[in-house]
Amino acid sequence: MNTKFQIIGLLLLVLLLGACTKKNNLTGTNWSDIDALSFADAEAVVSGYSFPADSLLNITNNKKNLLVGNWQGSTAMSILRFTGLPDSAAFAKYIDPSELKLDIVLQRRNELQREPLALNFYQVTKGWAANPDTLVEADYSLIPDTRTLVPASIITSDTLSVDLPISLIQYWLADAESPTDRTGLNILIKAENEGFVELKLSTATVGSKLSFKYKDAATDPEFKDFERYANFNSYSFTHPEVEPSPNAWKLSNFAPQRMYVDLQPDFTMFKNEDGATLLPEELKRVSINKAELVLYIKDDLPNYKNTSSYKVSAFLLKERPEDGAVIPTLAMQTPMFISILESFVSSSSDSILINITPIIQAYISEKSFSDDTVVTPKGIVIMSNYERKDFGEIEFYHPLDLSAPAEKRAYIRIKYTPPFL
Repeated sequence: MNTKFQIIGLLLLVLLLGACTKKNNLTGTNWSDIDALSFADAEAVVSGYSFPADSLLNITNNKKNLLVGNWQGSTAMSILRFTGLPDSAAFAKYIDPSELKLDIVLQRRNELQREPLALNFYQVTKGWAANPDTLVEADYSLIPDTRTLVPASIITSDTLSVDLPISLIQYWLADAESPTDRTGLNILIKAENEGFVELKLSTATVGSKLSFKYKDAATDPEFKDFERYANFNSYSFTHPEVEPSPNAWKLSNFAPQRMYVDLQPDFTMFKNEDGATLLPEELKRVSINKAELVLYIKDDLPNYKNTSSYKVSAFLLKERPEDGAVIPTLAMQTPMFISILESFVSSSSDSILINITPIIQAYISEKSFSDDTVVTPKGIVIMSNYERKDFGEIEFYHPLDLSAPAEKRAYIRIKYTPPFL
């Protein structure tokens, strides 16, 4: 019985403590009567520029889709690998030649230049190449009569079917002295003209599929179905050199560019509940509930709609860069006390809200990097997480752009809880 009353007493204590919680104080103490405050600082976003990436993200990690195309100086080509084909020369004699097909699933194509995009298909005789750029022309040959047009308008998950010649299977099943990779059938896809298309990545049940009908012997009454999805799929991406762009903020995925934002928050805007500016020692004990950098999108950029969404990350800098300098990736800091700051925006949005909560917390708390260097406002770098993973490009109104509408000016907004002791 005593145990029962002890449990009831504990439950009542939990309910009492929960009732003391201030629902509008997200990070402050529940015993404080101080409410969260907020402000917007348009003067905090001073200037900045765009610059090319000095080192590139690995496109084999976290691929969105397969890319094929020629777009404003950038080129992508994809490779598919099929295994598990019967290793029998007699097998190829009993394939229905009208049913040998390669199906690829279309995800997106370029918004501009709406004429059809021509794709060419090649058999790779050298073997699998995770980076097709390593192949030379002697390593692959055009598969006859496979030139295929991607329509000017597609719907996500449309399937494009390519008729393959039976000689492709026959050649692959040739004798062992053939230069063909006998462990698999590798097909390279290249764009013939300007434009691009994104193909769905293959798994065991979706994506690029090789199919045909066959018989085990000529006397068999009916054909059987053979289907195999690509075991491996990859692509390569080349792009032209890019120069820094002063007084412009642009993130490009197909010609990788990043952004430096000169961020100088006004710490005197942190007040207590009576409206008095916080003293330096009080400022160190402020809890940042949320801090966001708000950038407005120039949605008239031609390549903006070439993707459905953008994913960006923010990084700290120890040193202020020289104006227009390429900022090395190694100089972009993510200290141990800062989680990876990822933000998303769709191509139908008019602005992006970049999470900088830990960055502002680091500034006011005088946190330090791993080498004990104190974090001070030297500006931040914003980069796309989709570099060379699509053909998108996004540009924002710059604070020095005199043609920018007043309501499109970049700013930061901060919600915080002042110290109560």
